[in-house]
Order: sequence, then structure tokens, then C-alpha cells
Amino acid sequence: MKPKLGRRRLRLFVLLSGALILASLVPLLVSDAALIRRNRRALEVLEEKYLTRSSSALADRIAAYHASAREELNNAANSVRLSRELTGENPFTSKNGPEILRTALKGETPLLALRGVNHKGIGSFAGPATLPMAVEFEFRRAFESARDGAFYSGDPFDAPPIGAVSVLAEPVSDEDGLIGVVEALVSWQPIRREFNDEARRDVRATLVDRNGRVLFPLTRSGPGRSSSSLVADFERFPGRVTRSETQPGRSVLASIAPVGRPEWGVLLERDLDAAFASVDGMIKDTLIWSAAALAGALLLGLLSARRLSRPITQLARSTRAVSEGQYGVNVEVAGTAELADLSENFNRMSESIRDAIENLKRAARENHELFINSIRALAAAIDAKDPYTRGHSERVARYSSLVAREMGLSSEDVRRVRLSALLHDVGKIGIDDRILRKPTALTEEEFEIMKSHPVKGAAIMEAIPQLKDVIPGMKHHHERWEGGGYPEGLSGEGIPLQARIVSVADTFDAMTTTRPYQRAMDIRFVFQRLRDLAGNRFDPSVVDALIRSYDKGELVPIAREEAPAEPPAPLRRVEAG
Repeated sequence: MKPKLGRRRLRLFVLLSGALILASLVPLLVSDAALIRRNRRALEVLEEKYLTRSSSALADRIAAYHASAREELNNAANSVRLSRELTGENPFTSKNGPEILRTALKGETPLLALRGVNHKGIGSFAGPATLPMAVEFEFRRAFESARDGAFYSGDPFDAPPIGAVSVLAEPVSDEDGLIGVVEALVSWQPIRREFNDEARRDVRATLVDRNGRVLFPLTRSGPGRSSSSLVADFERFPGRVTRSETQPGRSVLASIAPVGRPEWGVLLERDLDAAFASVDGMIKDTLIWSAAALAGALLLGLLSARRLSRPITQLARSTRAVSEGQYGVNVEVAGTAELADLSENFNRMSESIRDAIENLKRAARENHELFINSIRALAAAIDAKDPYTRGHSERVARYSSLVAREMGLSSEDVRRVRLSALLHDVGKIGIDDRILRKPTALTEEEFEIMKSHPVKGAAIMEAIPQLKDVIPGMKHHHERWEGGGYPEGLSGEGIPLQARIVSVADTFDAMTTTRPYQRAMDIRFVFQRLRDLAGNRFDPSVVDALIRSYDKGELVPIAREEAPAEPPAPLRRVEAG
């Protein structure tokens, strides 16, 4: 009998161990796999969007720069034509010719030099005293093309010591026909700086034409062909495309965007290892923590199985004795109250159920309070990164909930608005403290980083299902009523109501508290300023609701005056909150 009992106890122990381990292991593995897959794709999409926006922005800047140069050339050509009409003299060979060209070069202009020549190639010049032979050759080629009546736009080339340049040429005509050609030498140094900025971000920028030739950066061997498959697609159809591709010796994430006029394309490429470094880090961290959780689950499963199987084995021995006729055997199991009191606890079952329900309700209330307090603590931690914004999120949450109630929202919607306001700046946890606390003006690059905090905050909170309904207010509180805000440029009713309320409350708090770059403003000035911005930056109905709440005495600005430790810093580019 004893060997059998031993085998039965071992079988129960194994079954319990296996069941507990599987119950903890399977959900853990499934959730980890789903989490890794979802987060990986989310991070990849963010990187792809960033590269797409970067290539489009760079293409737009090149198009604008080229259009500016062409407009300057057109103005010079019009000046030459006007001079001929007013004086009757040949503007290219007259003594006023150089002065006309020099006047066109004054001020900020992408043009380095201008040359105006008649149909015989004789005329005036304004610019550097000497020009490299490469520039002279390109001028002659541009003249030959423009003399036939066509606008000429040349490819960029290197002209030491001037640097990278290109030549534009425009024919000048009157009622008698062609009278000459005006040519411009265009500097490419601003575009070179744009490409260098991309290189500092580990992004390789290339300018190509519709034939797949690499126009910029310049190489000693002259224009070659790009090996990117995106460029081959661009030759067939000049559209915006972003995807991963394999090139000889490397794999890259690439994005191409058309410039428009001229028919060029901007190609940005970043090594996949660098582009998706955050993805690999996320996977590594997830696997490490999963392994630790798995080890804990295995240990807990073994201990729990042993603890559960021991009293059941003892109970099996006692019930066997009863089945053999030993009715006087006490079936109590020492150390296990549940089994020992089994026959007595039935009458108390309903009372136990009632107590259990009360315990569950109390635990739910405690969990809810813990949840809210955790959110407050997180918001306070973000605000504490800058001593001048301490308490900002709590104040914005209070103002937002009062405005929401004034607008007639339900109590549940008011609660969502309050949580959204509490968490609206949580994305700043991912912003470098040097940027958050910088006392001077932010650079364009730093401001672009600062503008990423709503998307970062939304990405952080997406992992919490209970906060799904408050993410719109966090993510879009920097959108503008008339459009042009960020991160998605929404406008009007397309902006979630949560975000519209938080945006006004955020600005109200920024204007009614003292910060390094401003003192708290008079409430009448604040309301006038909000009314001025209603209809372009803010939803007019939200602004009206805030002012009504103040007039009723419900919304009271929470004054916060703190003298800075140092003299106030110069005005800087900032966001509300």
C-alpha cells in the first residue's frame, strides 16, 4: 500500500507542478511574443515615418531654394528688359549694364554672380573678379542653350575655391525677338550644409535626377548611377516611397521624395542596424525580463505544487482508512484549516462569499486609488524635471475637468479629460533634461525633439489598456484649430475634444504662472489673449467654457510665484506646459 501511495503522491505533485508551470509559462510566452511583435512594428513604423518626413522636408527645401534662385534670375532679366525699354540702349553693352546686375545681387540671395550678354555673347558681368574655368565653360554651355529660347538649369558641379555651384540661364526677349541671355551662378553651400546635417544623424543623403544619376554630393569621378532600387522606381514614377532594401554589402532603410522642379529626387538611406537599434534593445530587454519572470514562475510552481500536494496526500490516507471501515478515524489534516474544517464551513459559505465580495470591492477601490495616485506621481515626476513647471500637470488637470463640466460632458468623460490632462506631458520623460532645462532659445533641431513628446507619451501609455480612452488628449494637445499643429496637423472637429480642452487649460496655466522667461500675466490680459487665439489656435467653444467657469467662481487660477535662483533667462522658444 505504501509504495502505491508514494506513487500517487508523486503523480499528483507532477501534475500540479506541470499545470502551475504551464499556467504561468504559456501566457508569459504568448504575451511576450505579442508585445515584441507589436512594439517592434510600432518602432519600425515610427522610424519609417521619421525618414519619410525627413526626405520630404529636405526635398521641399531644395525645391524652395532652387525656386528662389530662379526668381532672382528672373528679376535680373526683367531689370535688363526694363532698362532697354526706358533708355533704348543695349543693356548688355551699355555702361549701366554692370550696375544693373550688381543691384540684382544685393541683399540675401542664393546667387554668387550674374552675367548678361547679347546674342553674340558680349555683355556685362557682376560677381567675383576671377572665375574658375569650369564656371566659364558652364556659362558658355548655358548661353548656347538659352540663346535658342529655352530656360537652362544646369547640374551642380565643383568649382574650387568657390565650392559647389550650378548655372541657370534665361533668355531675354522683347517685341523684336531675342535680345540676349542673363546667366546666374548659384551657390550650393546651403544645400551642402543640409546634407552634412543628415550625415551627422547617420543618414546618407543623395540627390538624383530622373535618369538615376547622382547629382549631389559631388564626386571626383563625376555623376554616377545610384544602386538603390528606390531610384530605379523613381525613374519610372517620381513618387514618395519608403522601404527597407538590401544593397551590395549592407541593408538599409531608404526613403525617396521628389523635388518637383527640377525633376530631381532626394534619397535618404540609413543602415538598418542603426535605424532599428531601439527595436533590438527592446527585444533584448523583453527577453531578459521574460527569462527572469520564467525562472520565478518555475520556482513558484514547484513550491506551490509541493505545498498543495502534501495535505491532499494526507487526506487521501485518512479517507482510505474510512473506506476500509475505520469510521472512527479523524479526517482532520493538521496545518490545513480548509480541509480540517470542510464539514463545518458549508453553513458559513454564504457569509464567506459575502465577505469575499466586500473584500473584492475594497481591493478594487484601493487599486483604483493606487492607479490614480500612481498617475499623479508620474505627472509630478515629469513636472519636477523643471522647477518652474512643478505642479503644472495637476493644475492643468483641475482646469480641464472644470471646463469639461462647464461644457456639459458626462462624469465619465470628465474623468477621462482629467486623466488625459494629468498625463499630457508624460512624453517629456523621453526628452533630454538639457533641452527641457535649457535657459536659452532652442535650436530648430532641439525644438523638433521637444515636439516629439506627445507621440512619445502616447506610445508609453498605449501599453496600459485602462488608459486607451485618454491617449487622444495626450497625443493631440498641441494641434491647432486651424491646422498646422503637431504631431499630425489635425484641424477643427478633427482634433479630439479631450485635446482641445487640455490645450486651452495648458496655455491658461502657462500664462498664469511665473516661469523663467515670463511672469504670471493679469487674468484680463490672459482672457483677451485666449479670445484672440480662438478660431485659429483654440476651439472657440472651449475658450468660452473656461471663461464662463471663471465668471461663475468655479475656476480660480492657482497662483504660483517663485523667484528664480538666477536672473531670468532671455526669451526662448517654448511650448505651453
